[in-house]
Amino acid sequence: MYRIIRLSFTFRIPRPRWLQSCLFYLLTVWVLAAAHISPPVHAVALLSDELELYLPWTEYRGQTYSVLMGAATGDAQEFRLDTAIARKNAAPGTALAKAGEDLTIVMPLVGYRGELYHATLTYDSGNMFQIAHAEPVSATEGRGTPLSVTLIETRTVNQIAEKYPIAAIAGFELRFDVAVYRVGYRTQDALGNPVSASGVAAVPAGIPTGAPLLSFQHGTITRNDHAPSINPEETGVDLALYLMGARGYLVTAPDYLGFGENAGLHPFMHAKSLAWPVIDLIRAVRSLAANSGFPLNGQLFLAGYSEGGYATMAAQREIETHHADEFMITASAPMAGAYDLSGTMLQQALSDDPLPRPMYFSYILLAYNQIYGFDDNLANLFNENIAATVPELFDGSNDGDTIDAALPATGNDLFSPVLLAALENGGYHPLRAALAHNDVYRWTPTSPTRLYHCLDDDRVPYENSTVAMDYFTAAGADVRLETLFSGGHSDCAIPALLSGNAWFDSLVVLP
Repeated sequence: MYRIIRLSFTFRIPRPRWLQSCLFYLLTVWVLAAAHISPPVHAVALLSDELELYLPWTEYRGQTYSVLMGAATGDAQEFRLDTAIARKNAAPGTALAKAGEDLTIVMPLVGYRGELYHATLTYDSGNMFQIAHAEPVSATEGRGTPLSVTLIETRTVNQIAEKYPIAAIAGFELRFDVAVYRVGYRTQDALGNPVSASGVAAVPAGIPTGAPLLSFQHGTITRNDHAPSINPEETGVDLALYLMGARGYLVTAPDYLGFGENAGLHPFMHAKSLAWPVIDLIRAVRSLAANSGFPLNGQLFLAGYSEGGYATMAAQREIETHHADEFMITASAPMAGAYDLSGTMLQQALSDDPLPRPMYFSYILLAYNQIYGFDDNLANLFNENIAATVPELFDGSNDGDTIDAALPATGNDLFSPVLLAALENGGYHPLRAALAHNDVYRWTPTSPTRLYHCLDDDRVPYENSTVAMDYFTAAGADVRLETLFSGGHSDCAIPALLSGNAWFDSLVVLP
């Protein structure tokens, strides 16, 4: 369980007393809830469905190794040491796992089937190890605590109607002026370390009764100045903020880690690192609303497109799995998301056809290598002709089109021969386990859920939604797939959002 510290905040323009409270938050000391996790943790270990255990950074007698084990009995109780390769670029004391003189291996973070565990292996004999202990990893304290609130701008109903003529076309009744705030808050990163993050909140002014809360997740960005809290129009977040806000929704939109007030490489398509900032921004805004007397009606809607669709499904899974006592989702609308990373998206990457967006696959490989520690040498992951320049492309200054233009068009030219051979020939590579670990459809939704996807999506194949639907149907979940016929990935965004909005309208209680 998470302990959330709530102090007084307001959605009004900052005043001196508010600033004093903000400084108090910034001086708060954060500790890990689980005493057995001692940061920094250098990477996340991976246990695949085939029970292959990959420990990317394991320290033993001052040397760090990359270790691969296989299950000896098929029941994940006993593991056989297969390989241990010395790693050159690890500083002492930063390894993920530590092996003692008795060869007991303590693992602070192990990913298995979408969840994170703390586990300990004890040495048996020969090259055999036994699992002595395993338990879910506890979260950091203070998640969802607001750190700052800054008014960005206020728009009147007339200004919103003039700026967005689609409102009249869609028949939206715009009733409220909207104030948009930048919100800083506390969340955690992929390794469970407490970090600050940011997002935006659109607040309808002067509502007479409780407002529903809509969390909207944006699509893929690579430029720092395209974050919603800096420029919401670059991602289409402004449509949700102003059109839904003017209709009486309180709308939140996270920047995601790596953007806004959070520095570093964005953990692209990493399920936990997308879900946590979504959930913690909702927490922060609900706390702010309660402390300022802003009325909410208890309804919670989730929606997002492309990476935002993936983030929406990841957040829904996280809420229903771990926070059902805290949140009740009224409706969730994931749209055009890459839910099936290890199947549909990997097949696209390995195809001989030109990739619709090579930057997607470079982005995910860079992010996953940072999280899971695949290889010190990027030339073992990317083609040697581009390995040295790929990180520069994702330094936050280039947009997706610029990055695509600088990358090869096919997987054969994008990835290294070593990586391609492992993925194409059925051999083991931790990337395959990481992709499966971050598939977001292997669960049973309990909230009303509709998937929206265009049949002719040219970037995120429609099969992502059919694979998810087949799984949900087999699990007995009440989920619908709304197939749209509005063109490719970019063309489908507005029709999908309007369709999802129509469904929300049938369920919402507006002020």
